[in-house]
Amino acid sequence: MIITEKYNDIVNAIRSKDCFSNRILYRMCEENPLHNDPDVIIGKILIIGRTYAAAIERRKTEDRDSLATEDYYDGVVAEQMLKVGDELDSRLKQLRTNTGSARENLNDILVLHGELVDTFKKISGLEKRSLASKYLHFHCPDKFFIYDSRAHNAINKIVQRPDKWLINELGDKIDQVYGGFVLRMIELQEHFETLFGRRYSPRELDRFLLLVDQKIKQKKRGNYET
Repeated sequence: MIITEKYNDIVNAIRSKDCFSNRILYRMCEENPLHNDPDVIIGKILIIGRTYAAAIERRKTEDRDSLATEDYYDGVVAEQMLKVGDELDSRLKQLRTNTGSARENLNDILVLHGELVDTFKKISGLEKRSLASKYLHFHCPDKFFIYDSRAHNAINKIVQRPDKWLINELGDKIDQVYGGFVLRMIELQEHFETLFGRRYSPRELDRFLLLVDQKIKQKKRGNYET
């Protein structure tokens, strides 16, 4: 069962034009999709991460600034990404050329995200599921849903807990938190397709979730408009 906001709000959120910064990120990854050049790798991770407050060096402890150095990006970040670059590029290309839905490509989407989370953990020592989802989204916009705390909170309010048997067999090959999130997002995507007659993209659904999150916060502050 899916609980939706007013249809007008849904349509307005979905139809809203993407911001200039996002269009730049899409273009950057479309024109530079590969992971075989350290300078390009560093630029993409740095720009996507910092634009979305999910930088690879971001952490709660006071040592975060010590990691935001040229040596860290040139050495640790680029070195680890180059190790997985060929495989990452091959699988991203396969997903980009596949016209099937997210549900039809669920395993490939979740396994690739899980492997990038593992790579980011080798780089940063932390799980970076949000950064991994955003990084993969800009390289393959139709397949990867954007995960962060706002999207997570919003989708949990409007889509009931999914049946995780679809991903249980993948075990530790995937990030289970992102897996549950994606199952909910697929339900929302398919529900909207039934309502509106077309498949809405992960970016369009993300804009809707930002609206839902905003209304949840307004309600908590006592100025929610019904």
